[in-house]
Amino acid sequence: MMRTRFWKLTMVFLVVSALLLLMLAGAEAQNQPAAGKAKADRLVLGLIEKYRDYWRPWIIGTPDHMIQHDPVFEWLFEVDPETGVYKPWLAASWEMAKDGRSWRLKLQKGVQFHHGYGEFTAKDVVHNHALWCDDNMPGRKDPPFSGYRNGMCMVHRIEVINDHELVMHCKNVCLDVLFYYSSASNMPMFSKAQWDKEGEMGYETHPAGTGPYVVKERQMDRYVLFERAPTPHWKHGMVDWKELQMTWTIEEPTRYAQVLAGETHLTELNKDLVDDAVRKGYKMIASRGTAQQIDLIFGGLYFGTEDPKTGRYTEHGGTNGKLDPTVPWTKKEVRQAMNKAINRDEIFKVIYKGRATPMYVHGYYPDLPGWDPTWEKRFSEMYGYDPAAAKRLLAHAGFPKGFKAKMWVFPFAGAPELISLVEAIQVQLRDVGIELEPEEADVVATVLPRTRDRKANWYLRAGVPSKKAVEAQIAGFNAGKATPHMFETDELYAMWEQLLQIADPKANDELLRKIGNYKFENFETIPLFGVPIEVVVDPKIIADWPFSGWDGGDVGHTYLISACKQEKPCK
Repeated sequence: MMRTRFWKLTMVFLVVSALLLLMLAGAEAQNQPAAGKAKADRLVLGLIEKYRDYWRPWIIGTPDHMIQHDPVFEWLFEVDPETGVYKPWLAASWEMAKDGRSWRLKLQKGVQFHHGYGEFTAKDVVHNHALWCDDNMPGRKDPPFSGYRNGMCMVHRIEVINDHELVMHCKNVCLDVLFYYSSASNMPMFSKAQWDKEGEMGYETHPAGTGPYVVKERQMDRYVLFERAPTPHWKHGMVDWKELQMTWTIEEPTRYAQVLAGETHLTELNKDLVDDAVRKGYKMIASRGTAQQIDLIFGGLYFGTEDPKTGRYTEHGGTNGKLDPTVPWTKKEVRQAMNKAINRDEIFKVIYKGRATPMYVHGYYPDLPGWDPTWEKRFSEMYGYDPAAAKRLLAHAGFPKGFKAKMWVFPFAGAPELISLVEAIQVQLRDVGIELEPEEADVVATVLPRTRDRKANWYLRAGVPSKKAVEAQIAGFNAGKATPHMFETDELYAMWEQLLQIADPKANDELLRKIGNYKFENFETIPLFGVPIEVVVDPKIIADWPFSGWDGGDVGHTYLISACKQEKPCK
């Protein structure tokens, strides 16, 4: 049982903590640098999950991989760490054509790649686009794959005007180019000169980026170590830390013990432990905005029909034979019943400590296009907690005694509450007769391959996508263009196709809202909360970290982690 495992981990935590706390006196006794300087040469981040042990992002690419790229690489567009809006980065400026089918970009001048590979220019943009979008790219060993490849490759041709100016030509209306080429997606800019000289594997041995840090060392499954670039960064100057190390530890008690012992300076913890750490004098820093939307996904909603002529739902083996109509939640009444079995108020108070916002429709946010303010008013009647109504809906659907199914349980970066959450969901669904058998799983080894191949029938799972452009989420989760294959219908696909032909922002907003209402009224998921990412830091070492929560693997802008340079801890 998951609860037994949790208590075992708790005991481990207590023992380890007791031992490691004895080390604190030694850590405190270390000589500190003079005021005005960072108190540590190496900043150590204790993170949950790395996902990938290589640098090439086009190999089974996910945005979560990007946290490793964040210190070294840069993108065309920046997600502003404070406001979450798009800002210039390697692209200095941009302008969309009136028909929405092309974008003219001007690039920054004088930006240098590491290791002497010269200036970043338009040829590097063409090269990176080809790495992702040219099926016959010479020298690339692995085919590119990512949930956002479809969006990145809506740009079908790049016209180079000069070294610092280009035009991206799209095969349809492409209003979200800023997203797909930003730090919220997964196309950082690699050096064409390095590829030409060293080939693809040069990107693995010592990749050349343009960021404030360079790669120093990787220990498989343990850490990645970066060092400050030898010359001031073109935009940020000299960063505070001589070295930055990312470590990964799935077990939460161990991560907490590492912080208490001074072995790491920053980590992710569930909100109970965050509050405990704050009482002990540590500091909590939250992302500046909503970072992730937490919901439960019904595996097996493969209602869409294949069409080889248009490519509709043909990805990853297609949909033929993949829908299992005996799965109870293929019936809308069952999906509504399961929603009504969830006591969201209890989860909000107990697990999230009130530090979350209600979520109504997967992939939609109040500050992005397509939002419908009526969802909040309608939510209680359609989704609100009512176990008696849940049982009536189950009986009407043919399951008066409930049913048995399975649930994947896994940790996820930026969401330390996830295991406690699914355990709570398991208990609440049991109260209406639904027995979920938990299976501990690895996201990369088990969950992604099964969802990619549309073989997730009978499995409920947590979905924790970070905040993204709304069209990107519809493409990835509803139109078959990514691995989740969450809720696929011909109606959704037709509306998504229509969306790609609309350049007028007002009409685009209206159609996105129509899609959102379709998802809302069909109980696509069990929507729960939008949450910021919270990290605990040692205030003697770290002063602040402005990050938006939806770029660079959700915890991007690591080079903006500032050192506490005063004698007293920074508050």
